Order: sequence, then C-alpha cells, then structure tokens
Amino acid sequence: QIKQAEQENRISNVPFVSNLRVDTWWDLGMGDATAIWFSQNIGKEIRFIDYYEASGEGLNHYVKVLTDKKYIYNNHYAPFDIQVKEIGTGRSRKEVAKSLGIDFKIVSQLSIEDGIQAVRSIFNQCWFDREKCGRGLGALKEYHKDYDEDRKCFRDKPHHDWSSHGADAFRYFAVGFKEEIKQMVMPEGLPMMSEDPYYR
Repeated sequence: QIKQAEQENRISNVPFVSNLRVDTWWDLGMGDATAIWFSQNIGKEIRFIDYYEASGEGLNHYVKVLTDKKYIYNNHYAPFDIQVKEIGTGRSRKEVAKSLGIDFKIVSQLSIEDGIQAVRSIFNQCWFDREKCGRGLGALKEYHKDYDEDRKCFRDKPHHDWSSHGADAFRYFAVGFKEEIKQMVMPEGLPMMSEDPYYR
C-alpha cells in the first residue's frame, strides 16, 4: 500500500491548510518513544501534514511541541491505557495532560490484528508530506512480524522495535477515525489534492 501511495503521488508535498483544524494521534511510551501524527481532513482525503517522535520526555515537552507548531487543533487522540492511574502519583496521564491543556479523546481498545486491518482499509484515503512525515513513513515501512523458523510461519504479534511507536500511533488513528470522524465538509474554493494536476 505504501508503494501504491508512492505511485499515486500521495507521498509528496502536502500543504498545511491554515483555516482547517488539525487532529493529533498519539502512541504514548512509558519508558520509550512517544509518537504523534498530525492530520487534516478534506472531503475523503486524510492529509498527514506532520509527525513528531521523541524519547525520555514528559508530557509537558509534547505540549510545548504542539504549541510551537502553531497549528489550530481540533481533537487529540490517545489509546485507552492513558486512563490508567500511575502508582507513584495516583493520577492518570490523561489527567496530567488535561492539567497541561490537552484533553485527550480515547481510542477504543481493539486487537492488534483488528487495528492493522483498520489501517489497511483506510490507507488509500491517506496523503503524506514526504519531508515532515519521513520518520513516521519509515516506521510504517519497517513494521513487521518475525518469522518463526521452527513453525515455518509468521508470529502472531508484530516485532517490537523503533518502528512500533509510529506504526502503533497510526493504528490508533485508523481505529479512532473509523469510530468518530465522519466525512467533513470541504471549505469552499479549496481543491482536493486528488483533483489537482500538480499532485498527479
């Protein structure tokens, strides 16, 4: 599907539309990386305009990153486990984030396989900015299952490595989008990228 997106020029220069709000889709690492995809919806096109990833940082760091990007935000989405209260503080990361100005919406818990299928079913509607989403696209390309030589088949779960964070955040996007985001009305006079000769 990524090869098809390349062939269809859906991985290209995807402009940020200043009068449209931006949604963010998160995978929050506990002891490893946190990954964030930034998207805008125009008609049936889902445009990924940015991606950010870092390790070893608290939520206040990511709040600053979002503020510095100066996008106008719509909703922020995170997986269900953001609601789990931490033993040390008695507060969940959702509560901490809200105190910092981010009120997360929760993506339903689905199996990894169901989440991957959700990605497959929506990927042909997705456009990616090649430069700003470079690391996230790299994660999607590298996400894979290990092959079990003894059983001569692939293992049930994907291999966990650096690519897991960006891929998991994208999986949460696919699940959350299917659940909550309906087709949005395109602002008057704003062309679809699929109809613009520049992107074909």
